[in-house]
Amino acid sequence: MTAEPARQHYNLTLAILTMAGTAFALQQTMVFPALSTFQREFDTTPAWATWVLTAFLLTASVATPLLGKLGDQYGKERMLVVALSIFLVGTIGGAFAWDIGSLIASRALAGAGGAVFPLSFGIIRDEFPPEKVKVGIGLLSAVFGVGGGFGIVFSGLIVEYLSWRWLFVAGAIPVAASIALVHRYVPESPIKLRTRIDVPGAILLAGALSPCSSRSPRARAGAGRRPPSCH
Repeated sequence: MTAEPARQHYNLTLAILTMAGTAFALQQTMVFPALSTFQREFDTTPAWATWVLTAFLLTASVATPLLGKLGDQYGKERMLVVALSIFLVGTIGGAFAWDIGSLIASRALAGAGGAVFPLSFGIIRDEFPPEKVKVGIGLLSAVFGVGGGFGIVFSGLIVEYLSWRWLFVAGAIPVAASIALVHRYVPESPIKLRTRIDVPGAILLAGALSPCSSRSPRARAGAGRRPPSCH
């Protein structure tokens, strides 16, 4: 009879999850100061440039519950690696974008990895001692806010002194490191549930969240190239 493999200490797990959460939070807000730069770089309109942020948030909102459900079924650590990998591919794609369309598509792909935080919360609940769960979730929640604020400041410095492409290069490095560390050190949760993936609900959610459905008449009247409106 073989002994069960030893679990990693929860402090190591928390440190790795915090790193992954920080990397995601930074990329979520780092494009804010660069929107006008994207507009000039790609000779596009403010509406299209704003989609660099909007596409990320839209796909994150839709993909997060789906990946969370898959994590319950197939393992939270495994799906966290998948989410971070999707996020990494989208981030790298942003660094090599050649027009506004490719940049928006890359950001939409990166947003599809938005389940980083809920999967991390689930790992904390499964792995940590009961008295440490609230501390772990509180720290990870704080990272989301602090990392997002720092991302705006960090982005401003990069846009001012370097190319905007370094926003994504700098963001990809901690994401790649997080993938390796999660795969190597974060244990797979022994708790798995059989749940149903609500794909029609996700499609309806995407339609409900689509910003084109709530654009103002003034925005629709804007001239030049703009994102397609809903009909």
